Amino acid sequence: MMAGQMPGGMGEARCGRRGSAARLFAALSLAALVSGCAALGGGSTPPSIYDLTVPATPPPAGSSTAQLLVPVPSAIEALDTARIAVNPSPMQISYFPAAQWSDELPRLLQAKLVRAFENSGRAGAVGRPGESLTIDFQIIVDIRNFAFDAAGDAAVVSLGVKILDDRTGRVVATRIFDTRSPSASDTAEAGVAALDRAATDAIGQVIGWVLGRV
Repeated sequence: MMAGQMPGGMGEARCGRRGSAARLFAALSLAALVSGCAALGGGSTPPSIYDLTVPATPPPAGSSTAQLLVPVPSAIEALDTARIAVNPSPMQISYFPAAQWSDELPRLLQAKLVRAFENSGRAGAVGRPGESLTIDFQIIVDIRNFAFDAAGDAAVVSLGVKILDDRTGRVVATRIFDTRSPSASDTAEAGVAALDRAATDAIGQVIGWVLGRV
């Protein structure tokens, strides 16, 4: 074997993966350009709208009589949108063309977290700001990543979560939840399905972790 040569076709596989990501990025860029031109011309195809599901199974452990507040999660500007993010490479953020979430991502995730707590049947009460609850704890969420990884053909969700004692302002606990789900293809439909699986996994973990600590 010559120096620098990669065994067993590994070089070809990696090049193929990089090539696939590059082709997807080019397709996304072209679609965005065409979409922009159509908008300027006064007509465009309505986007496909996708929702996130809520974990149906209660978390495996933990229950509480505490009343919980779930504010709108924070996110960088590129994720604070209804558009569905794609990472052609670790340093790039693009979006699936002609596809969007049913609401801006932070508000959509907030709604799913509240419903997941309610569906668990193990929280005293849970709500959003403005619902006049007497709050014991706030669940502070930072959306660190919520995108389709084109190079890895997988959906990646990363949530930083803090439990804040509303009476003292003290952070009771903090944790980062990282989940990943493979995708059958790099289409928007398959990518969104993978994101939904990764988000469902992350939400379920968050619910179980919070209820085990409040």
